[in-house]
Parts: sequence; structure tokens; C-alpha cells
Amino acid sequence: MRRIVLLLIFIVVFCCMGIAQKDSNYIVQFERPYNVQFNTWVNNFDFFINPPRFTNSQQLLQLSPNSSWQTGLSLGLKYVTVAFGVQVPYTNRDEKTFGRTRFYDFSFSYYQSRSGGEVYSRSFSGIYRSTGMIDTSSISKLPDANIQMHGLTLYYNFNHRKFSYRSALSMAEFQKKSSGAFLLMMNLGYRKIDSPQPLIPPDIDVIKNYGELTGMRSLSMTHLNIRPGYAYNFCMNGGTWFISPSAFAGLGLASYQIKSITDNSRGISPEFDAHAKLSIGRNGKKYFFNVFATYDANLNMFGYPNFVAFQSTSIGFNAGFRFHTLIPAIKWL
Repeated sequence: MRRIVLLLIFIVVFCCMGIAQKDSNYIVQFERPYNVQFNTWVNNFDFFINPPRFTNSQQLLQLSPNSSWQTGLSLGLKYVTVAFGVQVPYTNRDEKTFGRTRFYDFSFSYYQSRSGGEVYSRSFSGIYRSTGMIDTSSISKLPDANIQMHGLTLYYNFNHRKFSYRSALSMAEFQKKSSGAFLLMMNLGYRKIDSPQPLIPPDIDVIKNYGELTGMRSLSMTHLNIRPGYAYNFCMNGGTWFISPSAFAGLGLASYQIKSITDNSRGISPEFDAHAKLSIGRNGKKYFFNVFATYDANLNMFGYPNFVAFQSTSIGFNAGFRFHTLIPAIKWL
């Protein structure tokens, strides 16, 4: 715990040192420093045991929340953005087959030119389970199961004078000319999937199929990874229109705990991580919008051939409005 606290202190100091001089031919600030944004998106999240692309085991197991529309609001306060999202009621698909999922998403981010970071927390309550070739005949519902993810993500921009990752992420800055940068991303996080009943169906839940994961009711992982990557802002019409792709991949370690029907186990698992995002939109002085798609994946090994993978994809739309003053009496915001 002491090491984690010291690491968090270092991270805060690292982010606070992020103020850096920009090239005004490439990056300028908006006269209206505050904004409010509306977001809506569809999120597909999956937890796999023995995904077929990474193991020769035939015992594929998929645990997923029911897909639905999400919506939320975010408030931009100069360098800070606070966002909260919830599930749109009555948008779960076919609840008789896939069950009902309840969802929430919260994030707090601080972006400067050279560096920045985000604290996030999201949770899915109620999932469904499928095995082998995924079809409706193999699906069973786990209404009391829960998937949650919490963590802290940091980045460092190696071309902060000419490339604005803040513009690509939160549209709170204006990039006039096209430019790209190598970036370094670090993630410290906690992931957990748990259920009152075993996560693996009883008829296939044997050691030869799942090894250490046999009888699992809960898997929690505290992980740390480093992901180098590259991002680019393609700017058109003086930066008003943009296309911003980015991709990251890296390695890390996860400290895990497995709670099973008869026993508990702990250990360290190697981890592979990937993240990609594409954002296309218009960044105006008053109004702005974008369409975005994101992909995240974390792959962990639990003794060959047993792998587990958390995978998330989302497609959505974001629109916002900028204004000069938030609360006149509170000038530091």
C-alpha cells in the first residue's frame, strides 16, 4: 500500500509539471475556456477465458454485459474534464435471452500539452455467459454477476510544441496544422469479475480444461503496464475539421487473486495491452462535435494454455458548447 501511495504522489507531481510552451503556428487556446459536452455511445465489453486466437484450447468461455446505449455529460474546466455516463433505459437487447445489465461510467481527467492523466471508474451489473461457438443455445444468464474496472492512465507527449493530444482527446485546444507525436502511456488499474455462483459451467469446469481457473467465482487483478504509441491530428480548413487516429501497445504485470468454490489462490500474471482510438469531427470556437471509435484489450496468461482477456469496443457521438465564464465568483475554475 505504501508503494502505491508513493507512486500516486509521483504521478500527481508528474502531471503538474506538464505545462509547456507551444508553437502558436500549430496550437492555440480557445478564448472560451469552459465547455459542456453531451455524449452517447454503444459499448461492447467481453471477458474471455481461452480466446481462440491465443490458445489451442477448445474450451472458450465468454462473459459479457448485455449491450445497450449509454449517455452522459461532461464539463470542461480549462485543463480539467469531469464526465459521467449511465445506461439509457430500455435499450438492453432481448433481455429474455441476454438478461439485464446496469451500467455507470465516471472519469476525471487533467490534460496539459506535455502530459496528462485520467482517473476512471466503470461497472457492469448483470451479465450473460456463452461457451464454444457463440449462439443463443449456449447462453445462460448471471444476473448477480458484476464486472468492474477502476484505474489511472497517464500519458507523455514527445512533440508537445506541435501536436496537441489534448485537442484529440477532449477538444479543449485548437490545432491549426497537421502534426503527430510519439506518446508514452502508463496505466495503473484494478479489474474484477465476480459472481455468487461459479463463472464456468459445471459440465466443463474441470482442471484439464481450465487449470488454476477451475471453479472460479471471482477474479481480481491489480495491474501496471506501459504502452508506447503514436497519434496524429490530420487538420483541414485551418484545423476546423480533423481526423485523429492513435494506437498504443505494451506489456505489464498483474497481481491477481482467484476465489473458487473450494480454495483461493494468488499470483503474478504477465499482461499484454492494446488501445486504439479514431476521432473525426469539427472543432469550432463555440460549437464542436465528433464521431469516435475506441478499442481496448488486456490479455493475461495463467499457465499455458489458459489465457483470460478483457476486451472493449465502443462507437459514439459527442457534441459540445464553449462559454467564457463558469461561475464569476469563483475565478480559479
